[in-house]
Amino acid sequence: MRLFGRKKADSIDKDEGTAQAGDSSSSVRGSLELTHVGPYEIIAPVGTGGMGTVYKAIDRKRDQTVAIKVLDRQFDLDRKKRRRDYLGREILVAANLRHPCIIRYHPEIIEQGDADGNVRRCLLMEFVDGPDLRKHITDRDLTLQQMVDVCIRLCQGLDFLHQNGIVHRDIKPGNFLFSRDLRHVKICDFGLSKSNASWRTRWVKEGGGTRAYMSPEQISNKGRGLDARSDIFSFGITMYELIAGRHPCDGRDSREIMKQIKSSKFKFEPPSKYNPEVPQSLDRIILKALRRQPEKRYQSMTELLLDLTRLNETRI
Repeated sequence: MRLFGRKKADSIDKDEGTAQAGDSSSSVRGSLELTHVGPYEIIAPVGTGGMGTVYKAIDRKRDQTVAIKVLDRQFDLDRKKRRRDYLGREILVAANLRHPCIIRYHPEIIEQGDADGNVRRCLLMEFVDGPDLRKHITDRDLTLQQMVDVCIRLCQGLDFLHQNGIVHRDIKPGNFLFSRDLRHVKICDFGLSKSNASWRTRWVKEGGGTRAYMSPEQISNKGRGLDARSDIFSFGITMYELIAGRHPCDGRDSREIMKQIKSSKFKFEPPSKYNPEVPQSLDRIILKALRRQPEKRYQSMTELLLDLTRLNETRI
């Protein structure tokens, strides 16, 4: 397998609110809010996610490093029992998810006083010591075979979420984290919702996702009534960007990209147009994931995973 070109990606950073739990060089909003959380010493901010700011922290006695998400003040100030129960369920369910491609959570919300005397709510998570997928897209430092391997591993993790009734709704390069040695890739930053009709717990991302990675139905329905097929479309955009080195849309900003995602007049070009190493079989897989009508896409991550696995067995 030849190395994929190492030139910079032909795309702008369309990843709004990127969370990089393992890259302390990334810019984050706010400053250091706490010095300690329980036995953990806060080392440095490393990114922002859907609910707050993430810090690297260490328990020096046990030599244990973790990621701590300090929740935004809207969560700290909310005194409603329903909101507290919501967060409690979220962390409990997240802590029970066990998959090598999913960030591990501690099963409790920790309350810690800050320098101003305010009580801050904190989530403990597994720390990942490398960058997110966005950096690998920008650096073009993976071979095509490595890219397909990454897609398969992420597809396995997303399939596991869907099998457990979880719809992520904010799939994008910034929510996939790598260890520095590339041996591990993790899915992060998803939230919990509840189906009032059945009272069955299921997961969706609060707030509706990131514009440049939304499915057509996510844009049209403002995030309501989504199923796993919406995640498949968003993952299709992410795969396209990884493989081709650019977003499938060429809009100047996220609003223009959203219009192109929805419009059948805008054609998604095959990734091989921008990366000649891509075989037609991989073009077909990615473009099927990007079909605008949900019923014409892959109907499950399992189906997508099977096609990626078959492709990988041919050693592209």
